Amino acid sequence: MTQERAVRTREQVLNAAAEEFAVNGYTGTTLLDVVKRTGMTKGALYGHFSSKEELAAALIEEAGGELANYAARADEPDTAAALSLRQTVLGLARHLRLDTRARSALRLAVEAPHLDRHEPGLVERICLPLTRAVAQTQAGEEGDGRHHPEAVVRLLMAVFFGVPHPVPRNDADAARQFDDLWATLSRPPQNGPAAGPDAP
Repeated sequence: MTQERAVRTREQVLNAAAEEFAVNGYTGTTLLDVVKRTGMTKGALYGHFSSKEELAAALIEEAGGELANYAARADEPDTAAALSLRQTVLGLARHLRLDTRARSALRLAVEAPHLDRHEPGLVERICLPLTRAVAQTQAGEEGDGRHHPEAVVRLLMAVFFGVPHPVPRNDADAARQFDDLWATLSRPPQNGPAAGPDAP
């Protein structure tokens, strides 16, 4: 019974922490905020997590692992690449909307990547299979309307998940990212430029 109670208490702490981190972010959350939300004593919380860092790392590890596994579905070989990519992105968006732990894990991975115990980190583990799916989708399309897969995924991550891409490492990296993104946004559709209002 004691072990079951400990498990329930730990889950209660993680749920409360997820709510705080999802709304206020890593820097805007304190352990006292989590304690207040749980209604527990500080001692009960510290019995499971000794610091905010440990609590955030646990959320990234547990809820983040589910997100990474979900993103990996974009690589499923038996599904058409475009369909797989669409299903994966929409599924991830739904999962993040409905699961507070998942939202907090992703936000924490962006704001405090040093707490991510994996290499590559969570954001990259989501981006990699999506990037491969974009490349596979484009490989199966006719025409020369190829877009930079990484730039497409950065857009998807920002639009659907509200995830900013990591800050460029240097000026050259920033220039490359801008050029790739601009090429993606400015390139006309594969069937030619869109017809204007005066087109026949």
